[in-house]
Amino acid sequence: MITRNMHMCQAVLENHQLLPLFPRFNLKLGFGEMSVEEVCSTHQVNTDFFLEIANSYLDDDYVPGEGLSRFSLGTVVKYLYSTHSYYVMTALPQVEVKIHHLLDQSNFSDKEVNLVTGFFNDYKKEFLGHISKEEQNVLPYILELEEQSTRDHPDPAFIEKLHTYSISEFEKEHDRLETSLENLSRLIIKYLPPSEDFQLCIQVLNELAALVKDLVDHANMEDKVLIPRVLELERELLHKNDST
Repeated sequence: MITRNMHMCQAVLENHQLLPLFPRFNLKLGFGEMSVEEVCSTHQVNTDFFLEIANSYLDDDYVPGEGLSRFSLGTVVKYLYSTHSYYVMTALPQVEVKIHHLLDQSNFSDKEVNLVTGFFNDYKKEFLGHISKEEQNVLPYILELEEQSTRDHPDPAFIEKLHTYSISEFEKEHDRLETSLENLSRLIIKYLPPSEDFQLCIQVLNELAALVKDLVDHANMEDKVLIPRVLELERELLHKNDST
């Protein structure tokens, strides 16, 4: 478990899977002897939020505690936009390049090439649609919820919306996108003929596995950190309105 007083260098050495998180917080290596809290403070990152995200990524059974109330939902939304950008601009293109390179370097038939590229293109379309839905509907709702919670007299129309919609609806519909990528790995392992460049094949499978792990961790973060915090604020706003 990562704590605020732990040296950031120690945290990274013991938990390399934290590395993909740093660009999303605009954190760069060269931590020296600074603690996690000192690094976060230096880069104007909310320490409590970083710890919730980091520990959720490291432990599937981690349950966020009182730290939930110590950061704004705007902080969460900013992180989600940054994460989406990482997936769209970096992680997914890297996997796609490796897959095409594997197909170009191997004696696969046109049918086999079309099978893999078609599968990946379908996944990419589904993935981008998922992100678009979150950014067009869910994230603006969260920001509006937080803004309304600061008002002495919240917008009646928004309060009415709260009686018919909750973030729990998003939770029920929350797509888990890692399954399709696991199926792509399964397809490569089970059904494609052996590649002449086995090291390249290993690289592709490792890239896919890393992205699957990241997607699982990201979805768990939304389920364990984001949704409980939003539900808490929804209840507070409804209670505040009923009390006035």
